[in-house]
Amino acid sequence: MLEILIAIVIMGIIMAMNSQLLQDLIRGQRQQAGVVTSQFETSLGLEMLRSDVSNAGFGLADEFASAPGTYTEATADPAQQFNSAPNVPRALMHNNNVGAFTSYIANSDYLVIRSPAVGMNTAAGKWTNITSTTVHIWNDVNLDMVNGRDYMIVIKPRSALGGRSKLIVSSSGAYSVQYITSTLDAAFQPSSSTGERYLAFGVEDSISPTMPFNRADYYVKQPAVANANCAPGTGTLYKAIVKHGPAGTGGATEEFPLVECVANMQVVFRLDTNLDGVPDQTVNDISGLDALTVKEQVKEVQIYILGHEGIMDRGFTYGGANPVTVGPSVAMGTSVNLSAFGTDWNHYRWKTYTLIVKPKSFY
Repeated sequence: MLEILIAIVIMGIIMAMNSQLLQDLIRGQRQQAGVVTSQFETSLGLEMLRSDVSNAGFGLADEFASAPGTYTEATADPAQQFNSAPNVPRALMHNNNVGAFTSYIANSDYLVIRSPAVGMNTAAGKWTNITSTTVHIWNDVNLDMVNGRDYMIVIKPRSALGGRSKLIVSSSGAYSVQYITSTLDAAFQPSSSTGERYLAFGVEDSISPTMPFNRADYYVKQPAVANANCAPGTGTLYKAIVKHGPAGTGGATEEFPLVECVANMQVVFRLDTNLDGVPDQTVNDISGLDALTVKEQVKEVQIYILGHEGIMDRGFTYGGANPVTVGPSVAMGTSVNLSAFGTDWNHYRWKTYTLIVKPKSFY
């Protein structure tokens, strides 16, 4: 009997040890799964941001061929503070703090990108060229707009080095036209005698555009329902599309959450101020640059995003710098104190993601 009791006690001890090991293993696997999932979702969101910045200015004219009808951009704050209407649209706009607006993260940047390609509809990113009355068909579903459905803008490209591309506007003031291969408004037909070509860029499907471009805004704010897996006080990186449409619907923004558990975003720009092809200045404010100067001088966009991977892990202690410099320097970015994100801030895996993008449509 004594031997049996001893064996039972020993077996109980072993089972208890195994149970603790199993719990530690499950906890570790859960933490790792959370980190991997977070990394995957973050990679997708950042790749969309990278692609949009790369396409900034693609299909965006340097000037209007004639005065266009009034176009409508964002109709609510803070987005409407970045409107270009009724002037020639700037490919990039930026503000270094919209924290005064409810739920937006203080000292975090707001980035605006304009280009037909940044839209979320099926026509966005498609393009072709027009010679006289002929619209070129690529026979490629990724490039060809859909006959009778998609709307496009038409641009007269630069004719010489240093020239300007022009947005073609019809006699009625229309700056967009439905893609119909059988007929084409005369205003959007280049001269057959000179052999010139116009470029056509898809903007919207099924809806007549209220802007001669698509617009995507990127910012960090706290969602309506906080994610319990994120550190308190962090937010979500959103891509917001300024929508086309008739009065009452056009100008509203439609949000797409991209990256969760974000503490801050900073954007800086590398400029070529003497136009020799080599960036010579780093700035965190381009609000003083007009549309053409943005295209001429902005050679590189640097984006810094502070967030954490996975969920809180009491078995992990953050050993990095605190406060964290988000940006190339405090002067060009901001300093973020992680202790502001709850009493368990040091049990999150904090990380700064850096994107360095060269807009491919600029000079």
